[in-house]
Amino acid sequence: MTKTLVLCRHAHRDTSRRELDNGLTDKGREQAKNIRRFFLDRFSTEDLKKGLWFVSSPKLRCLETLTPAAKAFDRPVDAHPDLDEQGLKEGAAGFEQRIKRFLAEWNASKVAVTVVCSHGDWLPLATFELLGLHQEFKKGGWLEIESISGLAYLKWYVPTFKPFYK
Repeated sequence: MTKTLVLCRHAHRDTSRRELDNGLTDKGREQAKNIRRFFLDRFSTEDLKKGLWFVSSPKLRCLETLTPAAKAFDRPVDAHPDLDEQGLKEGAAGFEQRIKRFLAEWNASKVAVTVVCSHGDWLPLATFELLGLHQEFKKGGWLEIESISGLAYLKWYVPTFKPFYK
């Protein structure tokens, strides 16, 4: 089975009070619209007939990043605790276990296209786990991985949507 995993970093967030679960800024909402546009351009209805899952960290900025794309396909955005950023009291080993647990869940799923929105600490570790690749993500950046019979490879990397949608 061929499956696609899209890893997306949340768009620009309101950092006026970092301790709060702030949502997106105007810039972030524009980035989320660009993600939606790219998703609509990138995937056809045929690509999505076998299933589409939008799944996000429970943080508001991540949920708001995927909501425009999910609404375009009349799908919900599921909040998943394993996609959250590393907690203050969470050790590295526990954090890595959470990432591996989610990736195992994705690998076992029968959904053709899964779109994940997470954080700048979670995404590079997941990418390394899947591809052995060290990759940083800019806010709103997108990396697409395709898996064929369990063998994953990098298909797309979009560090920013500025060249696409100005």
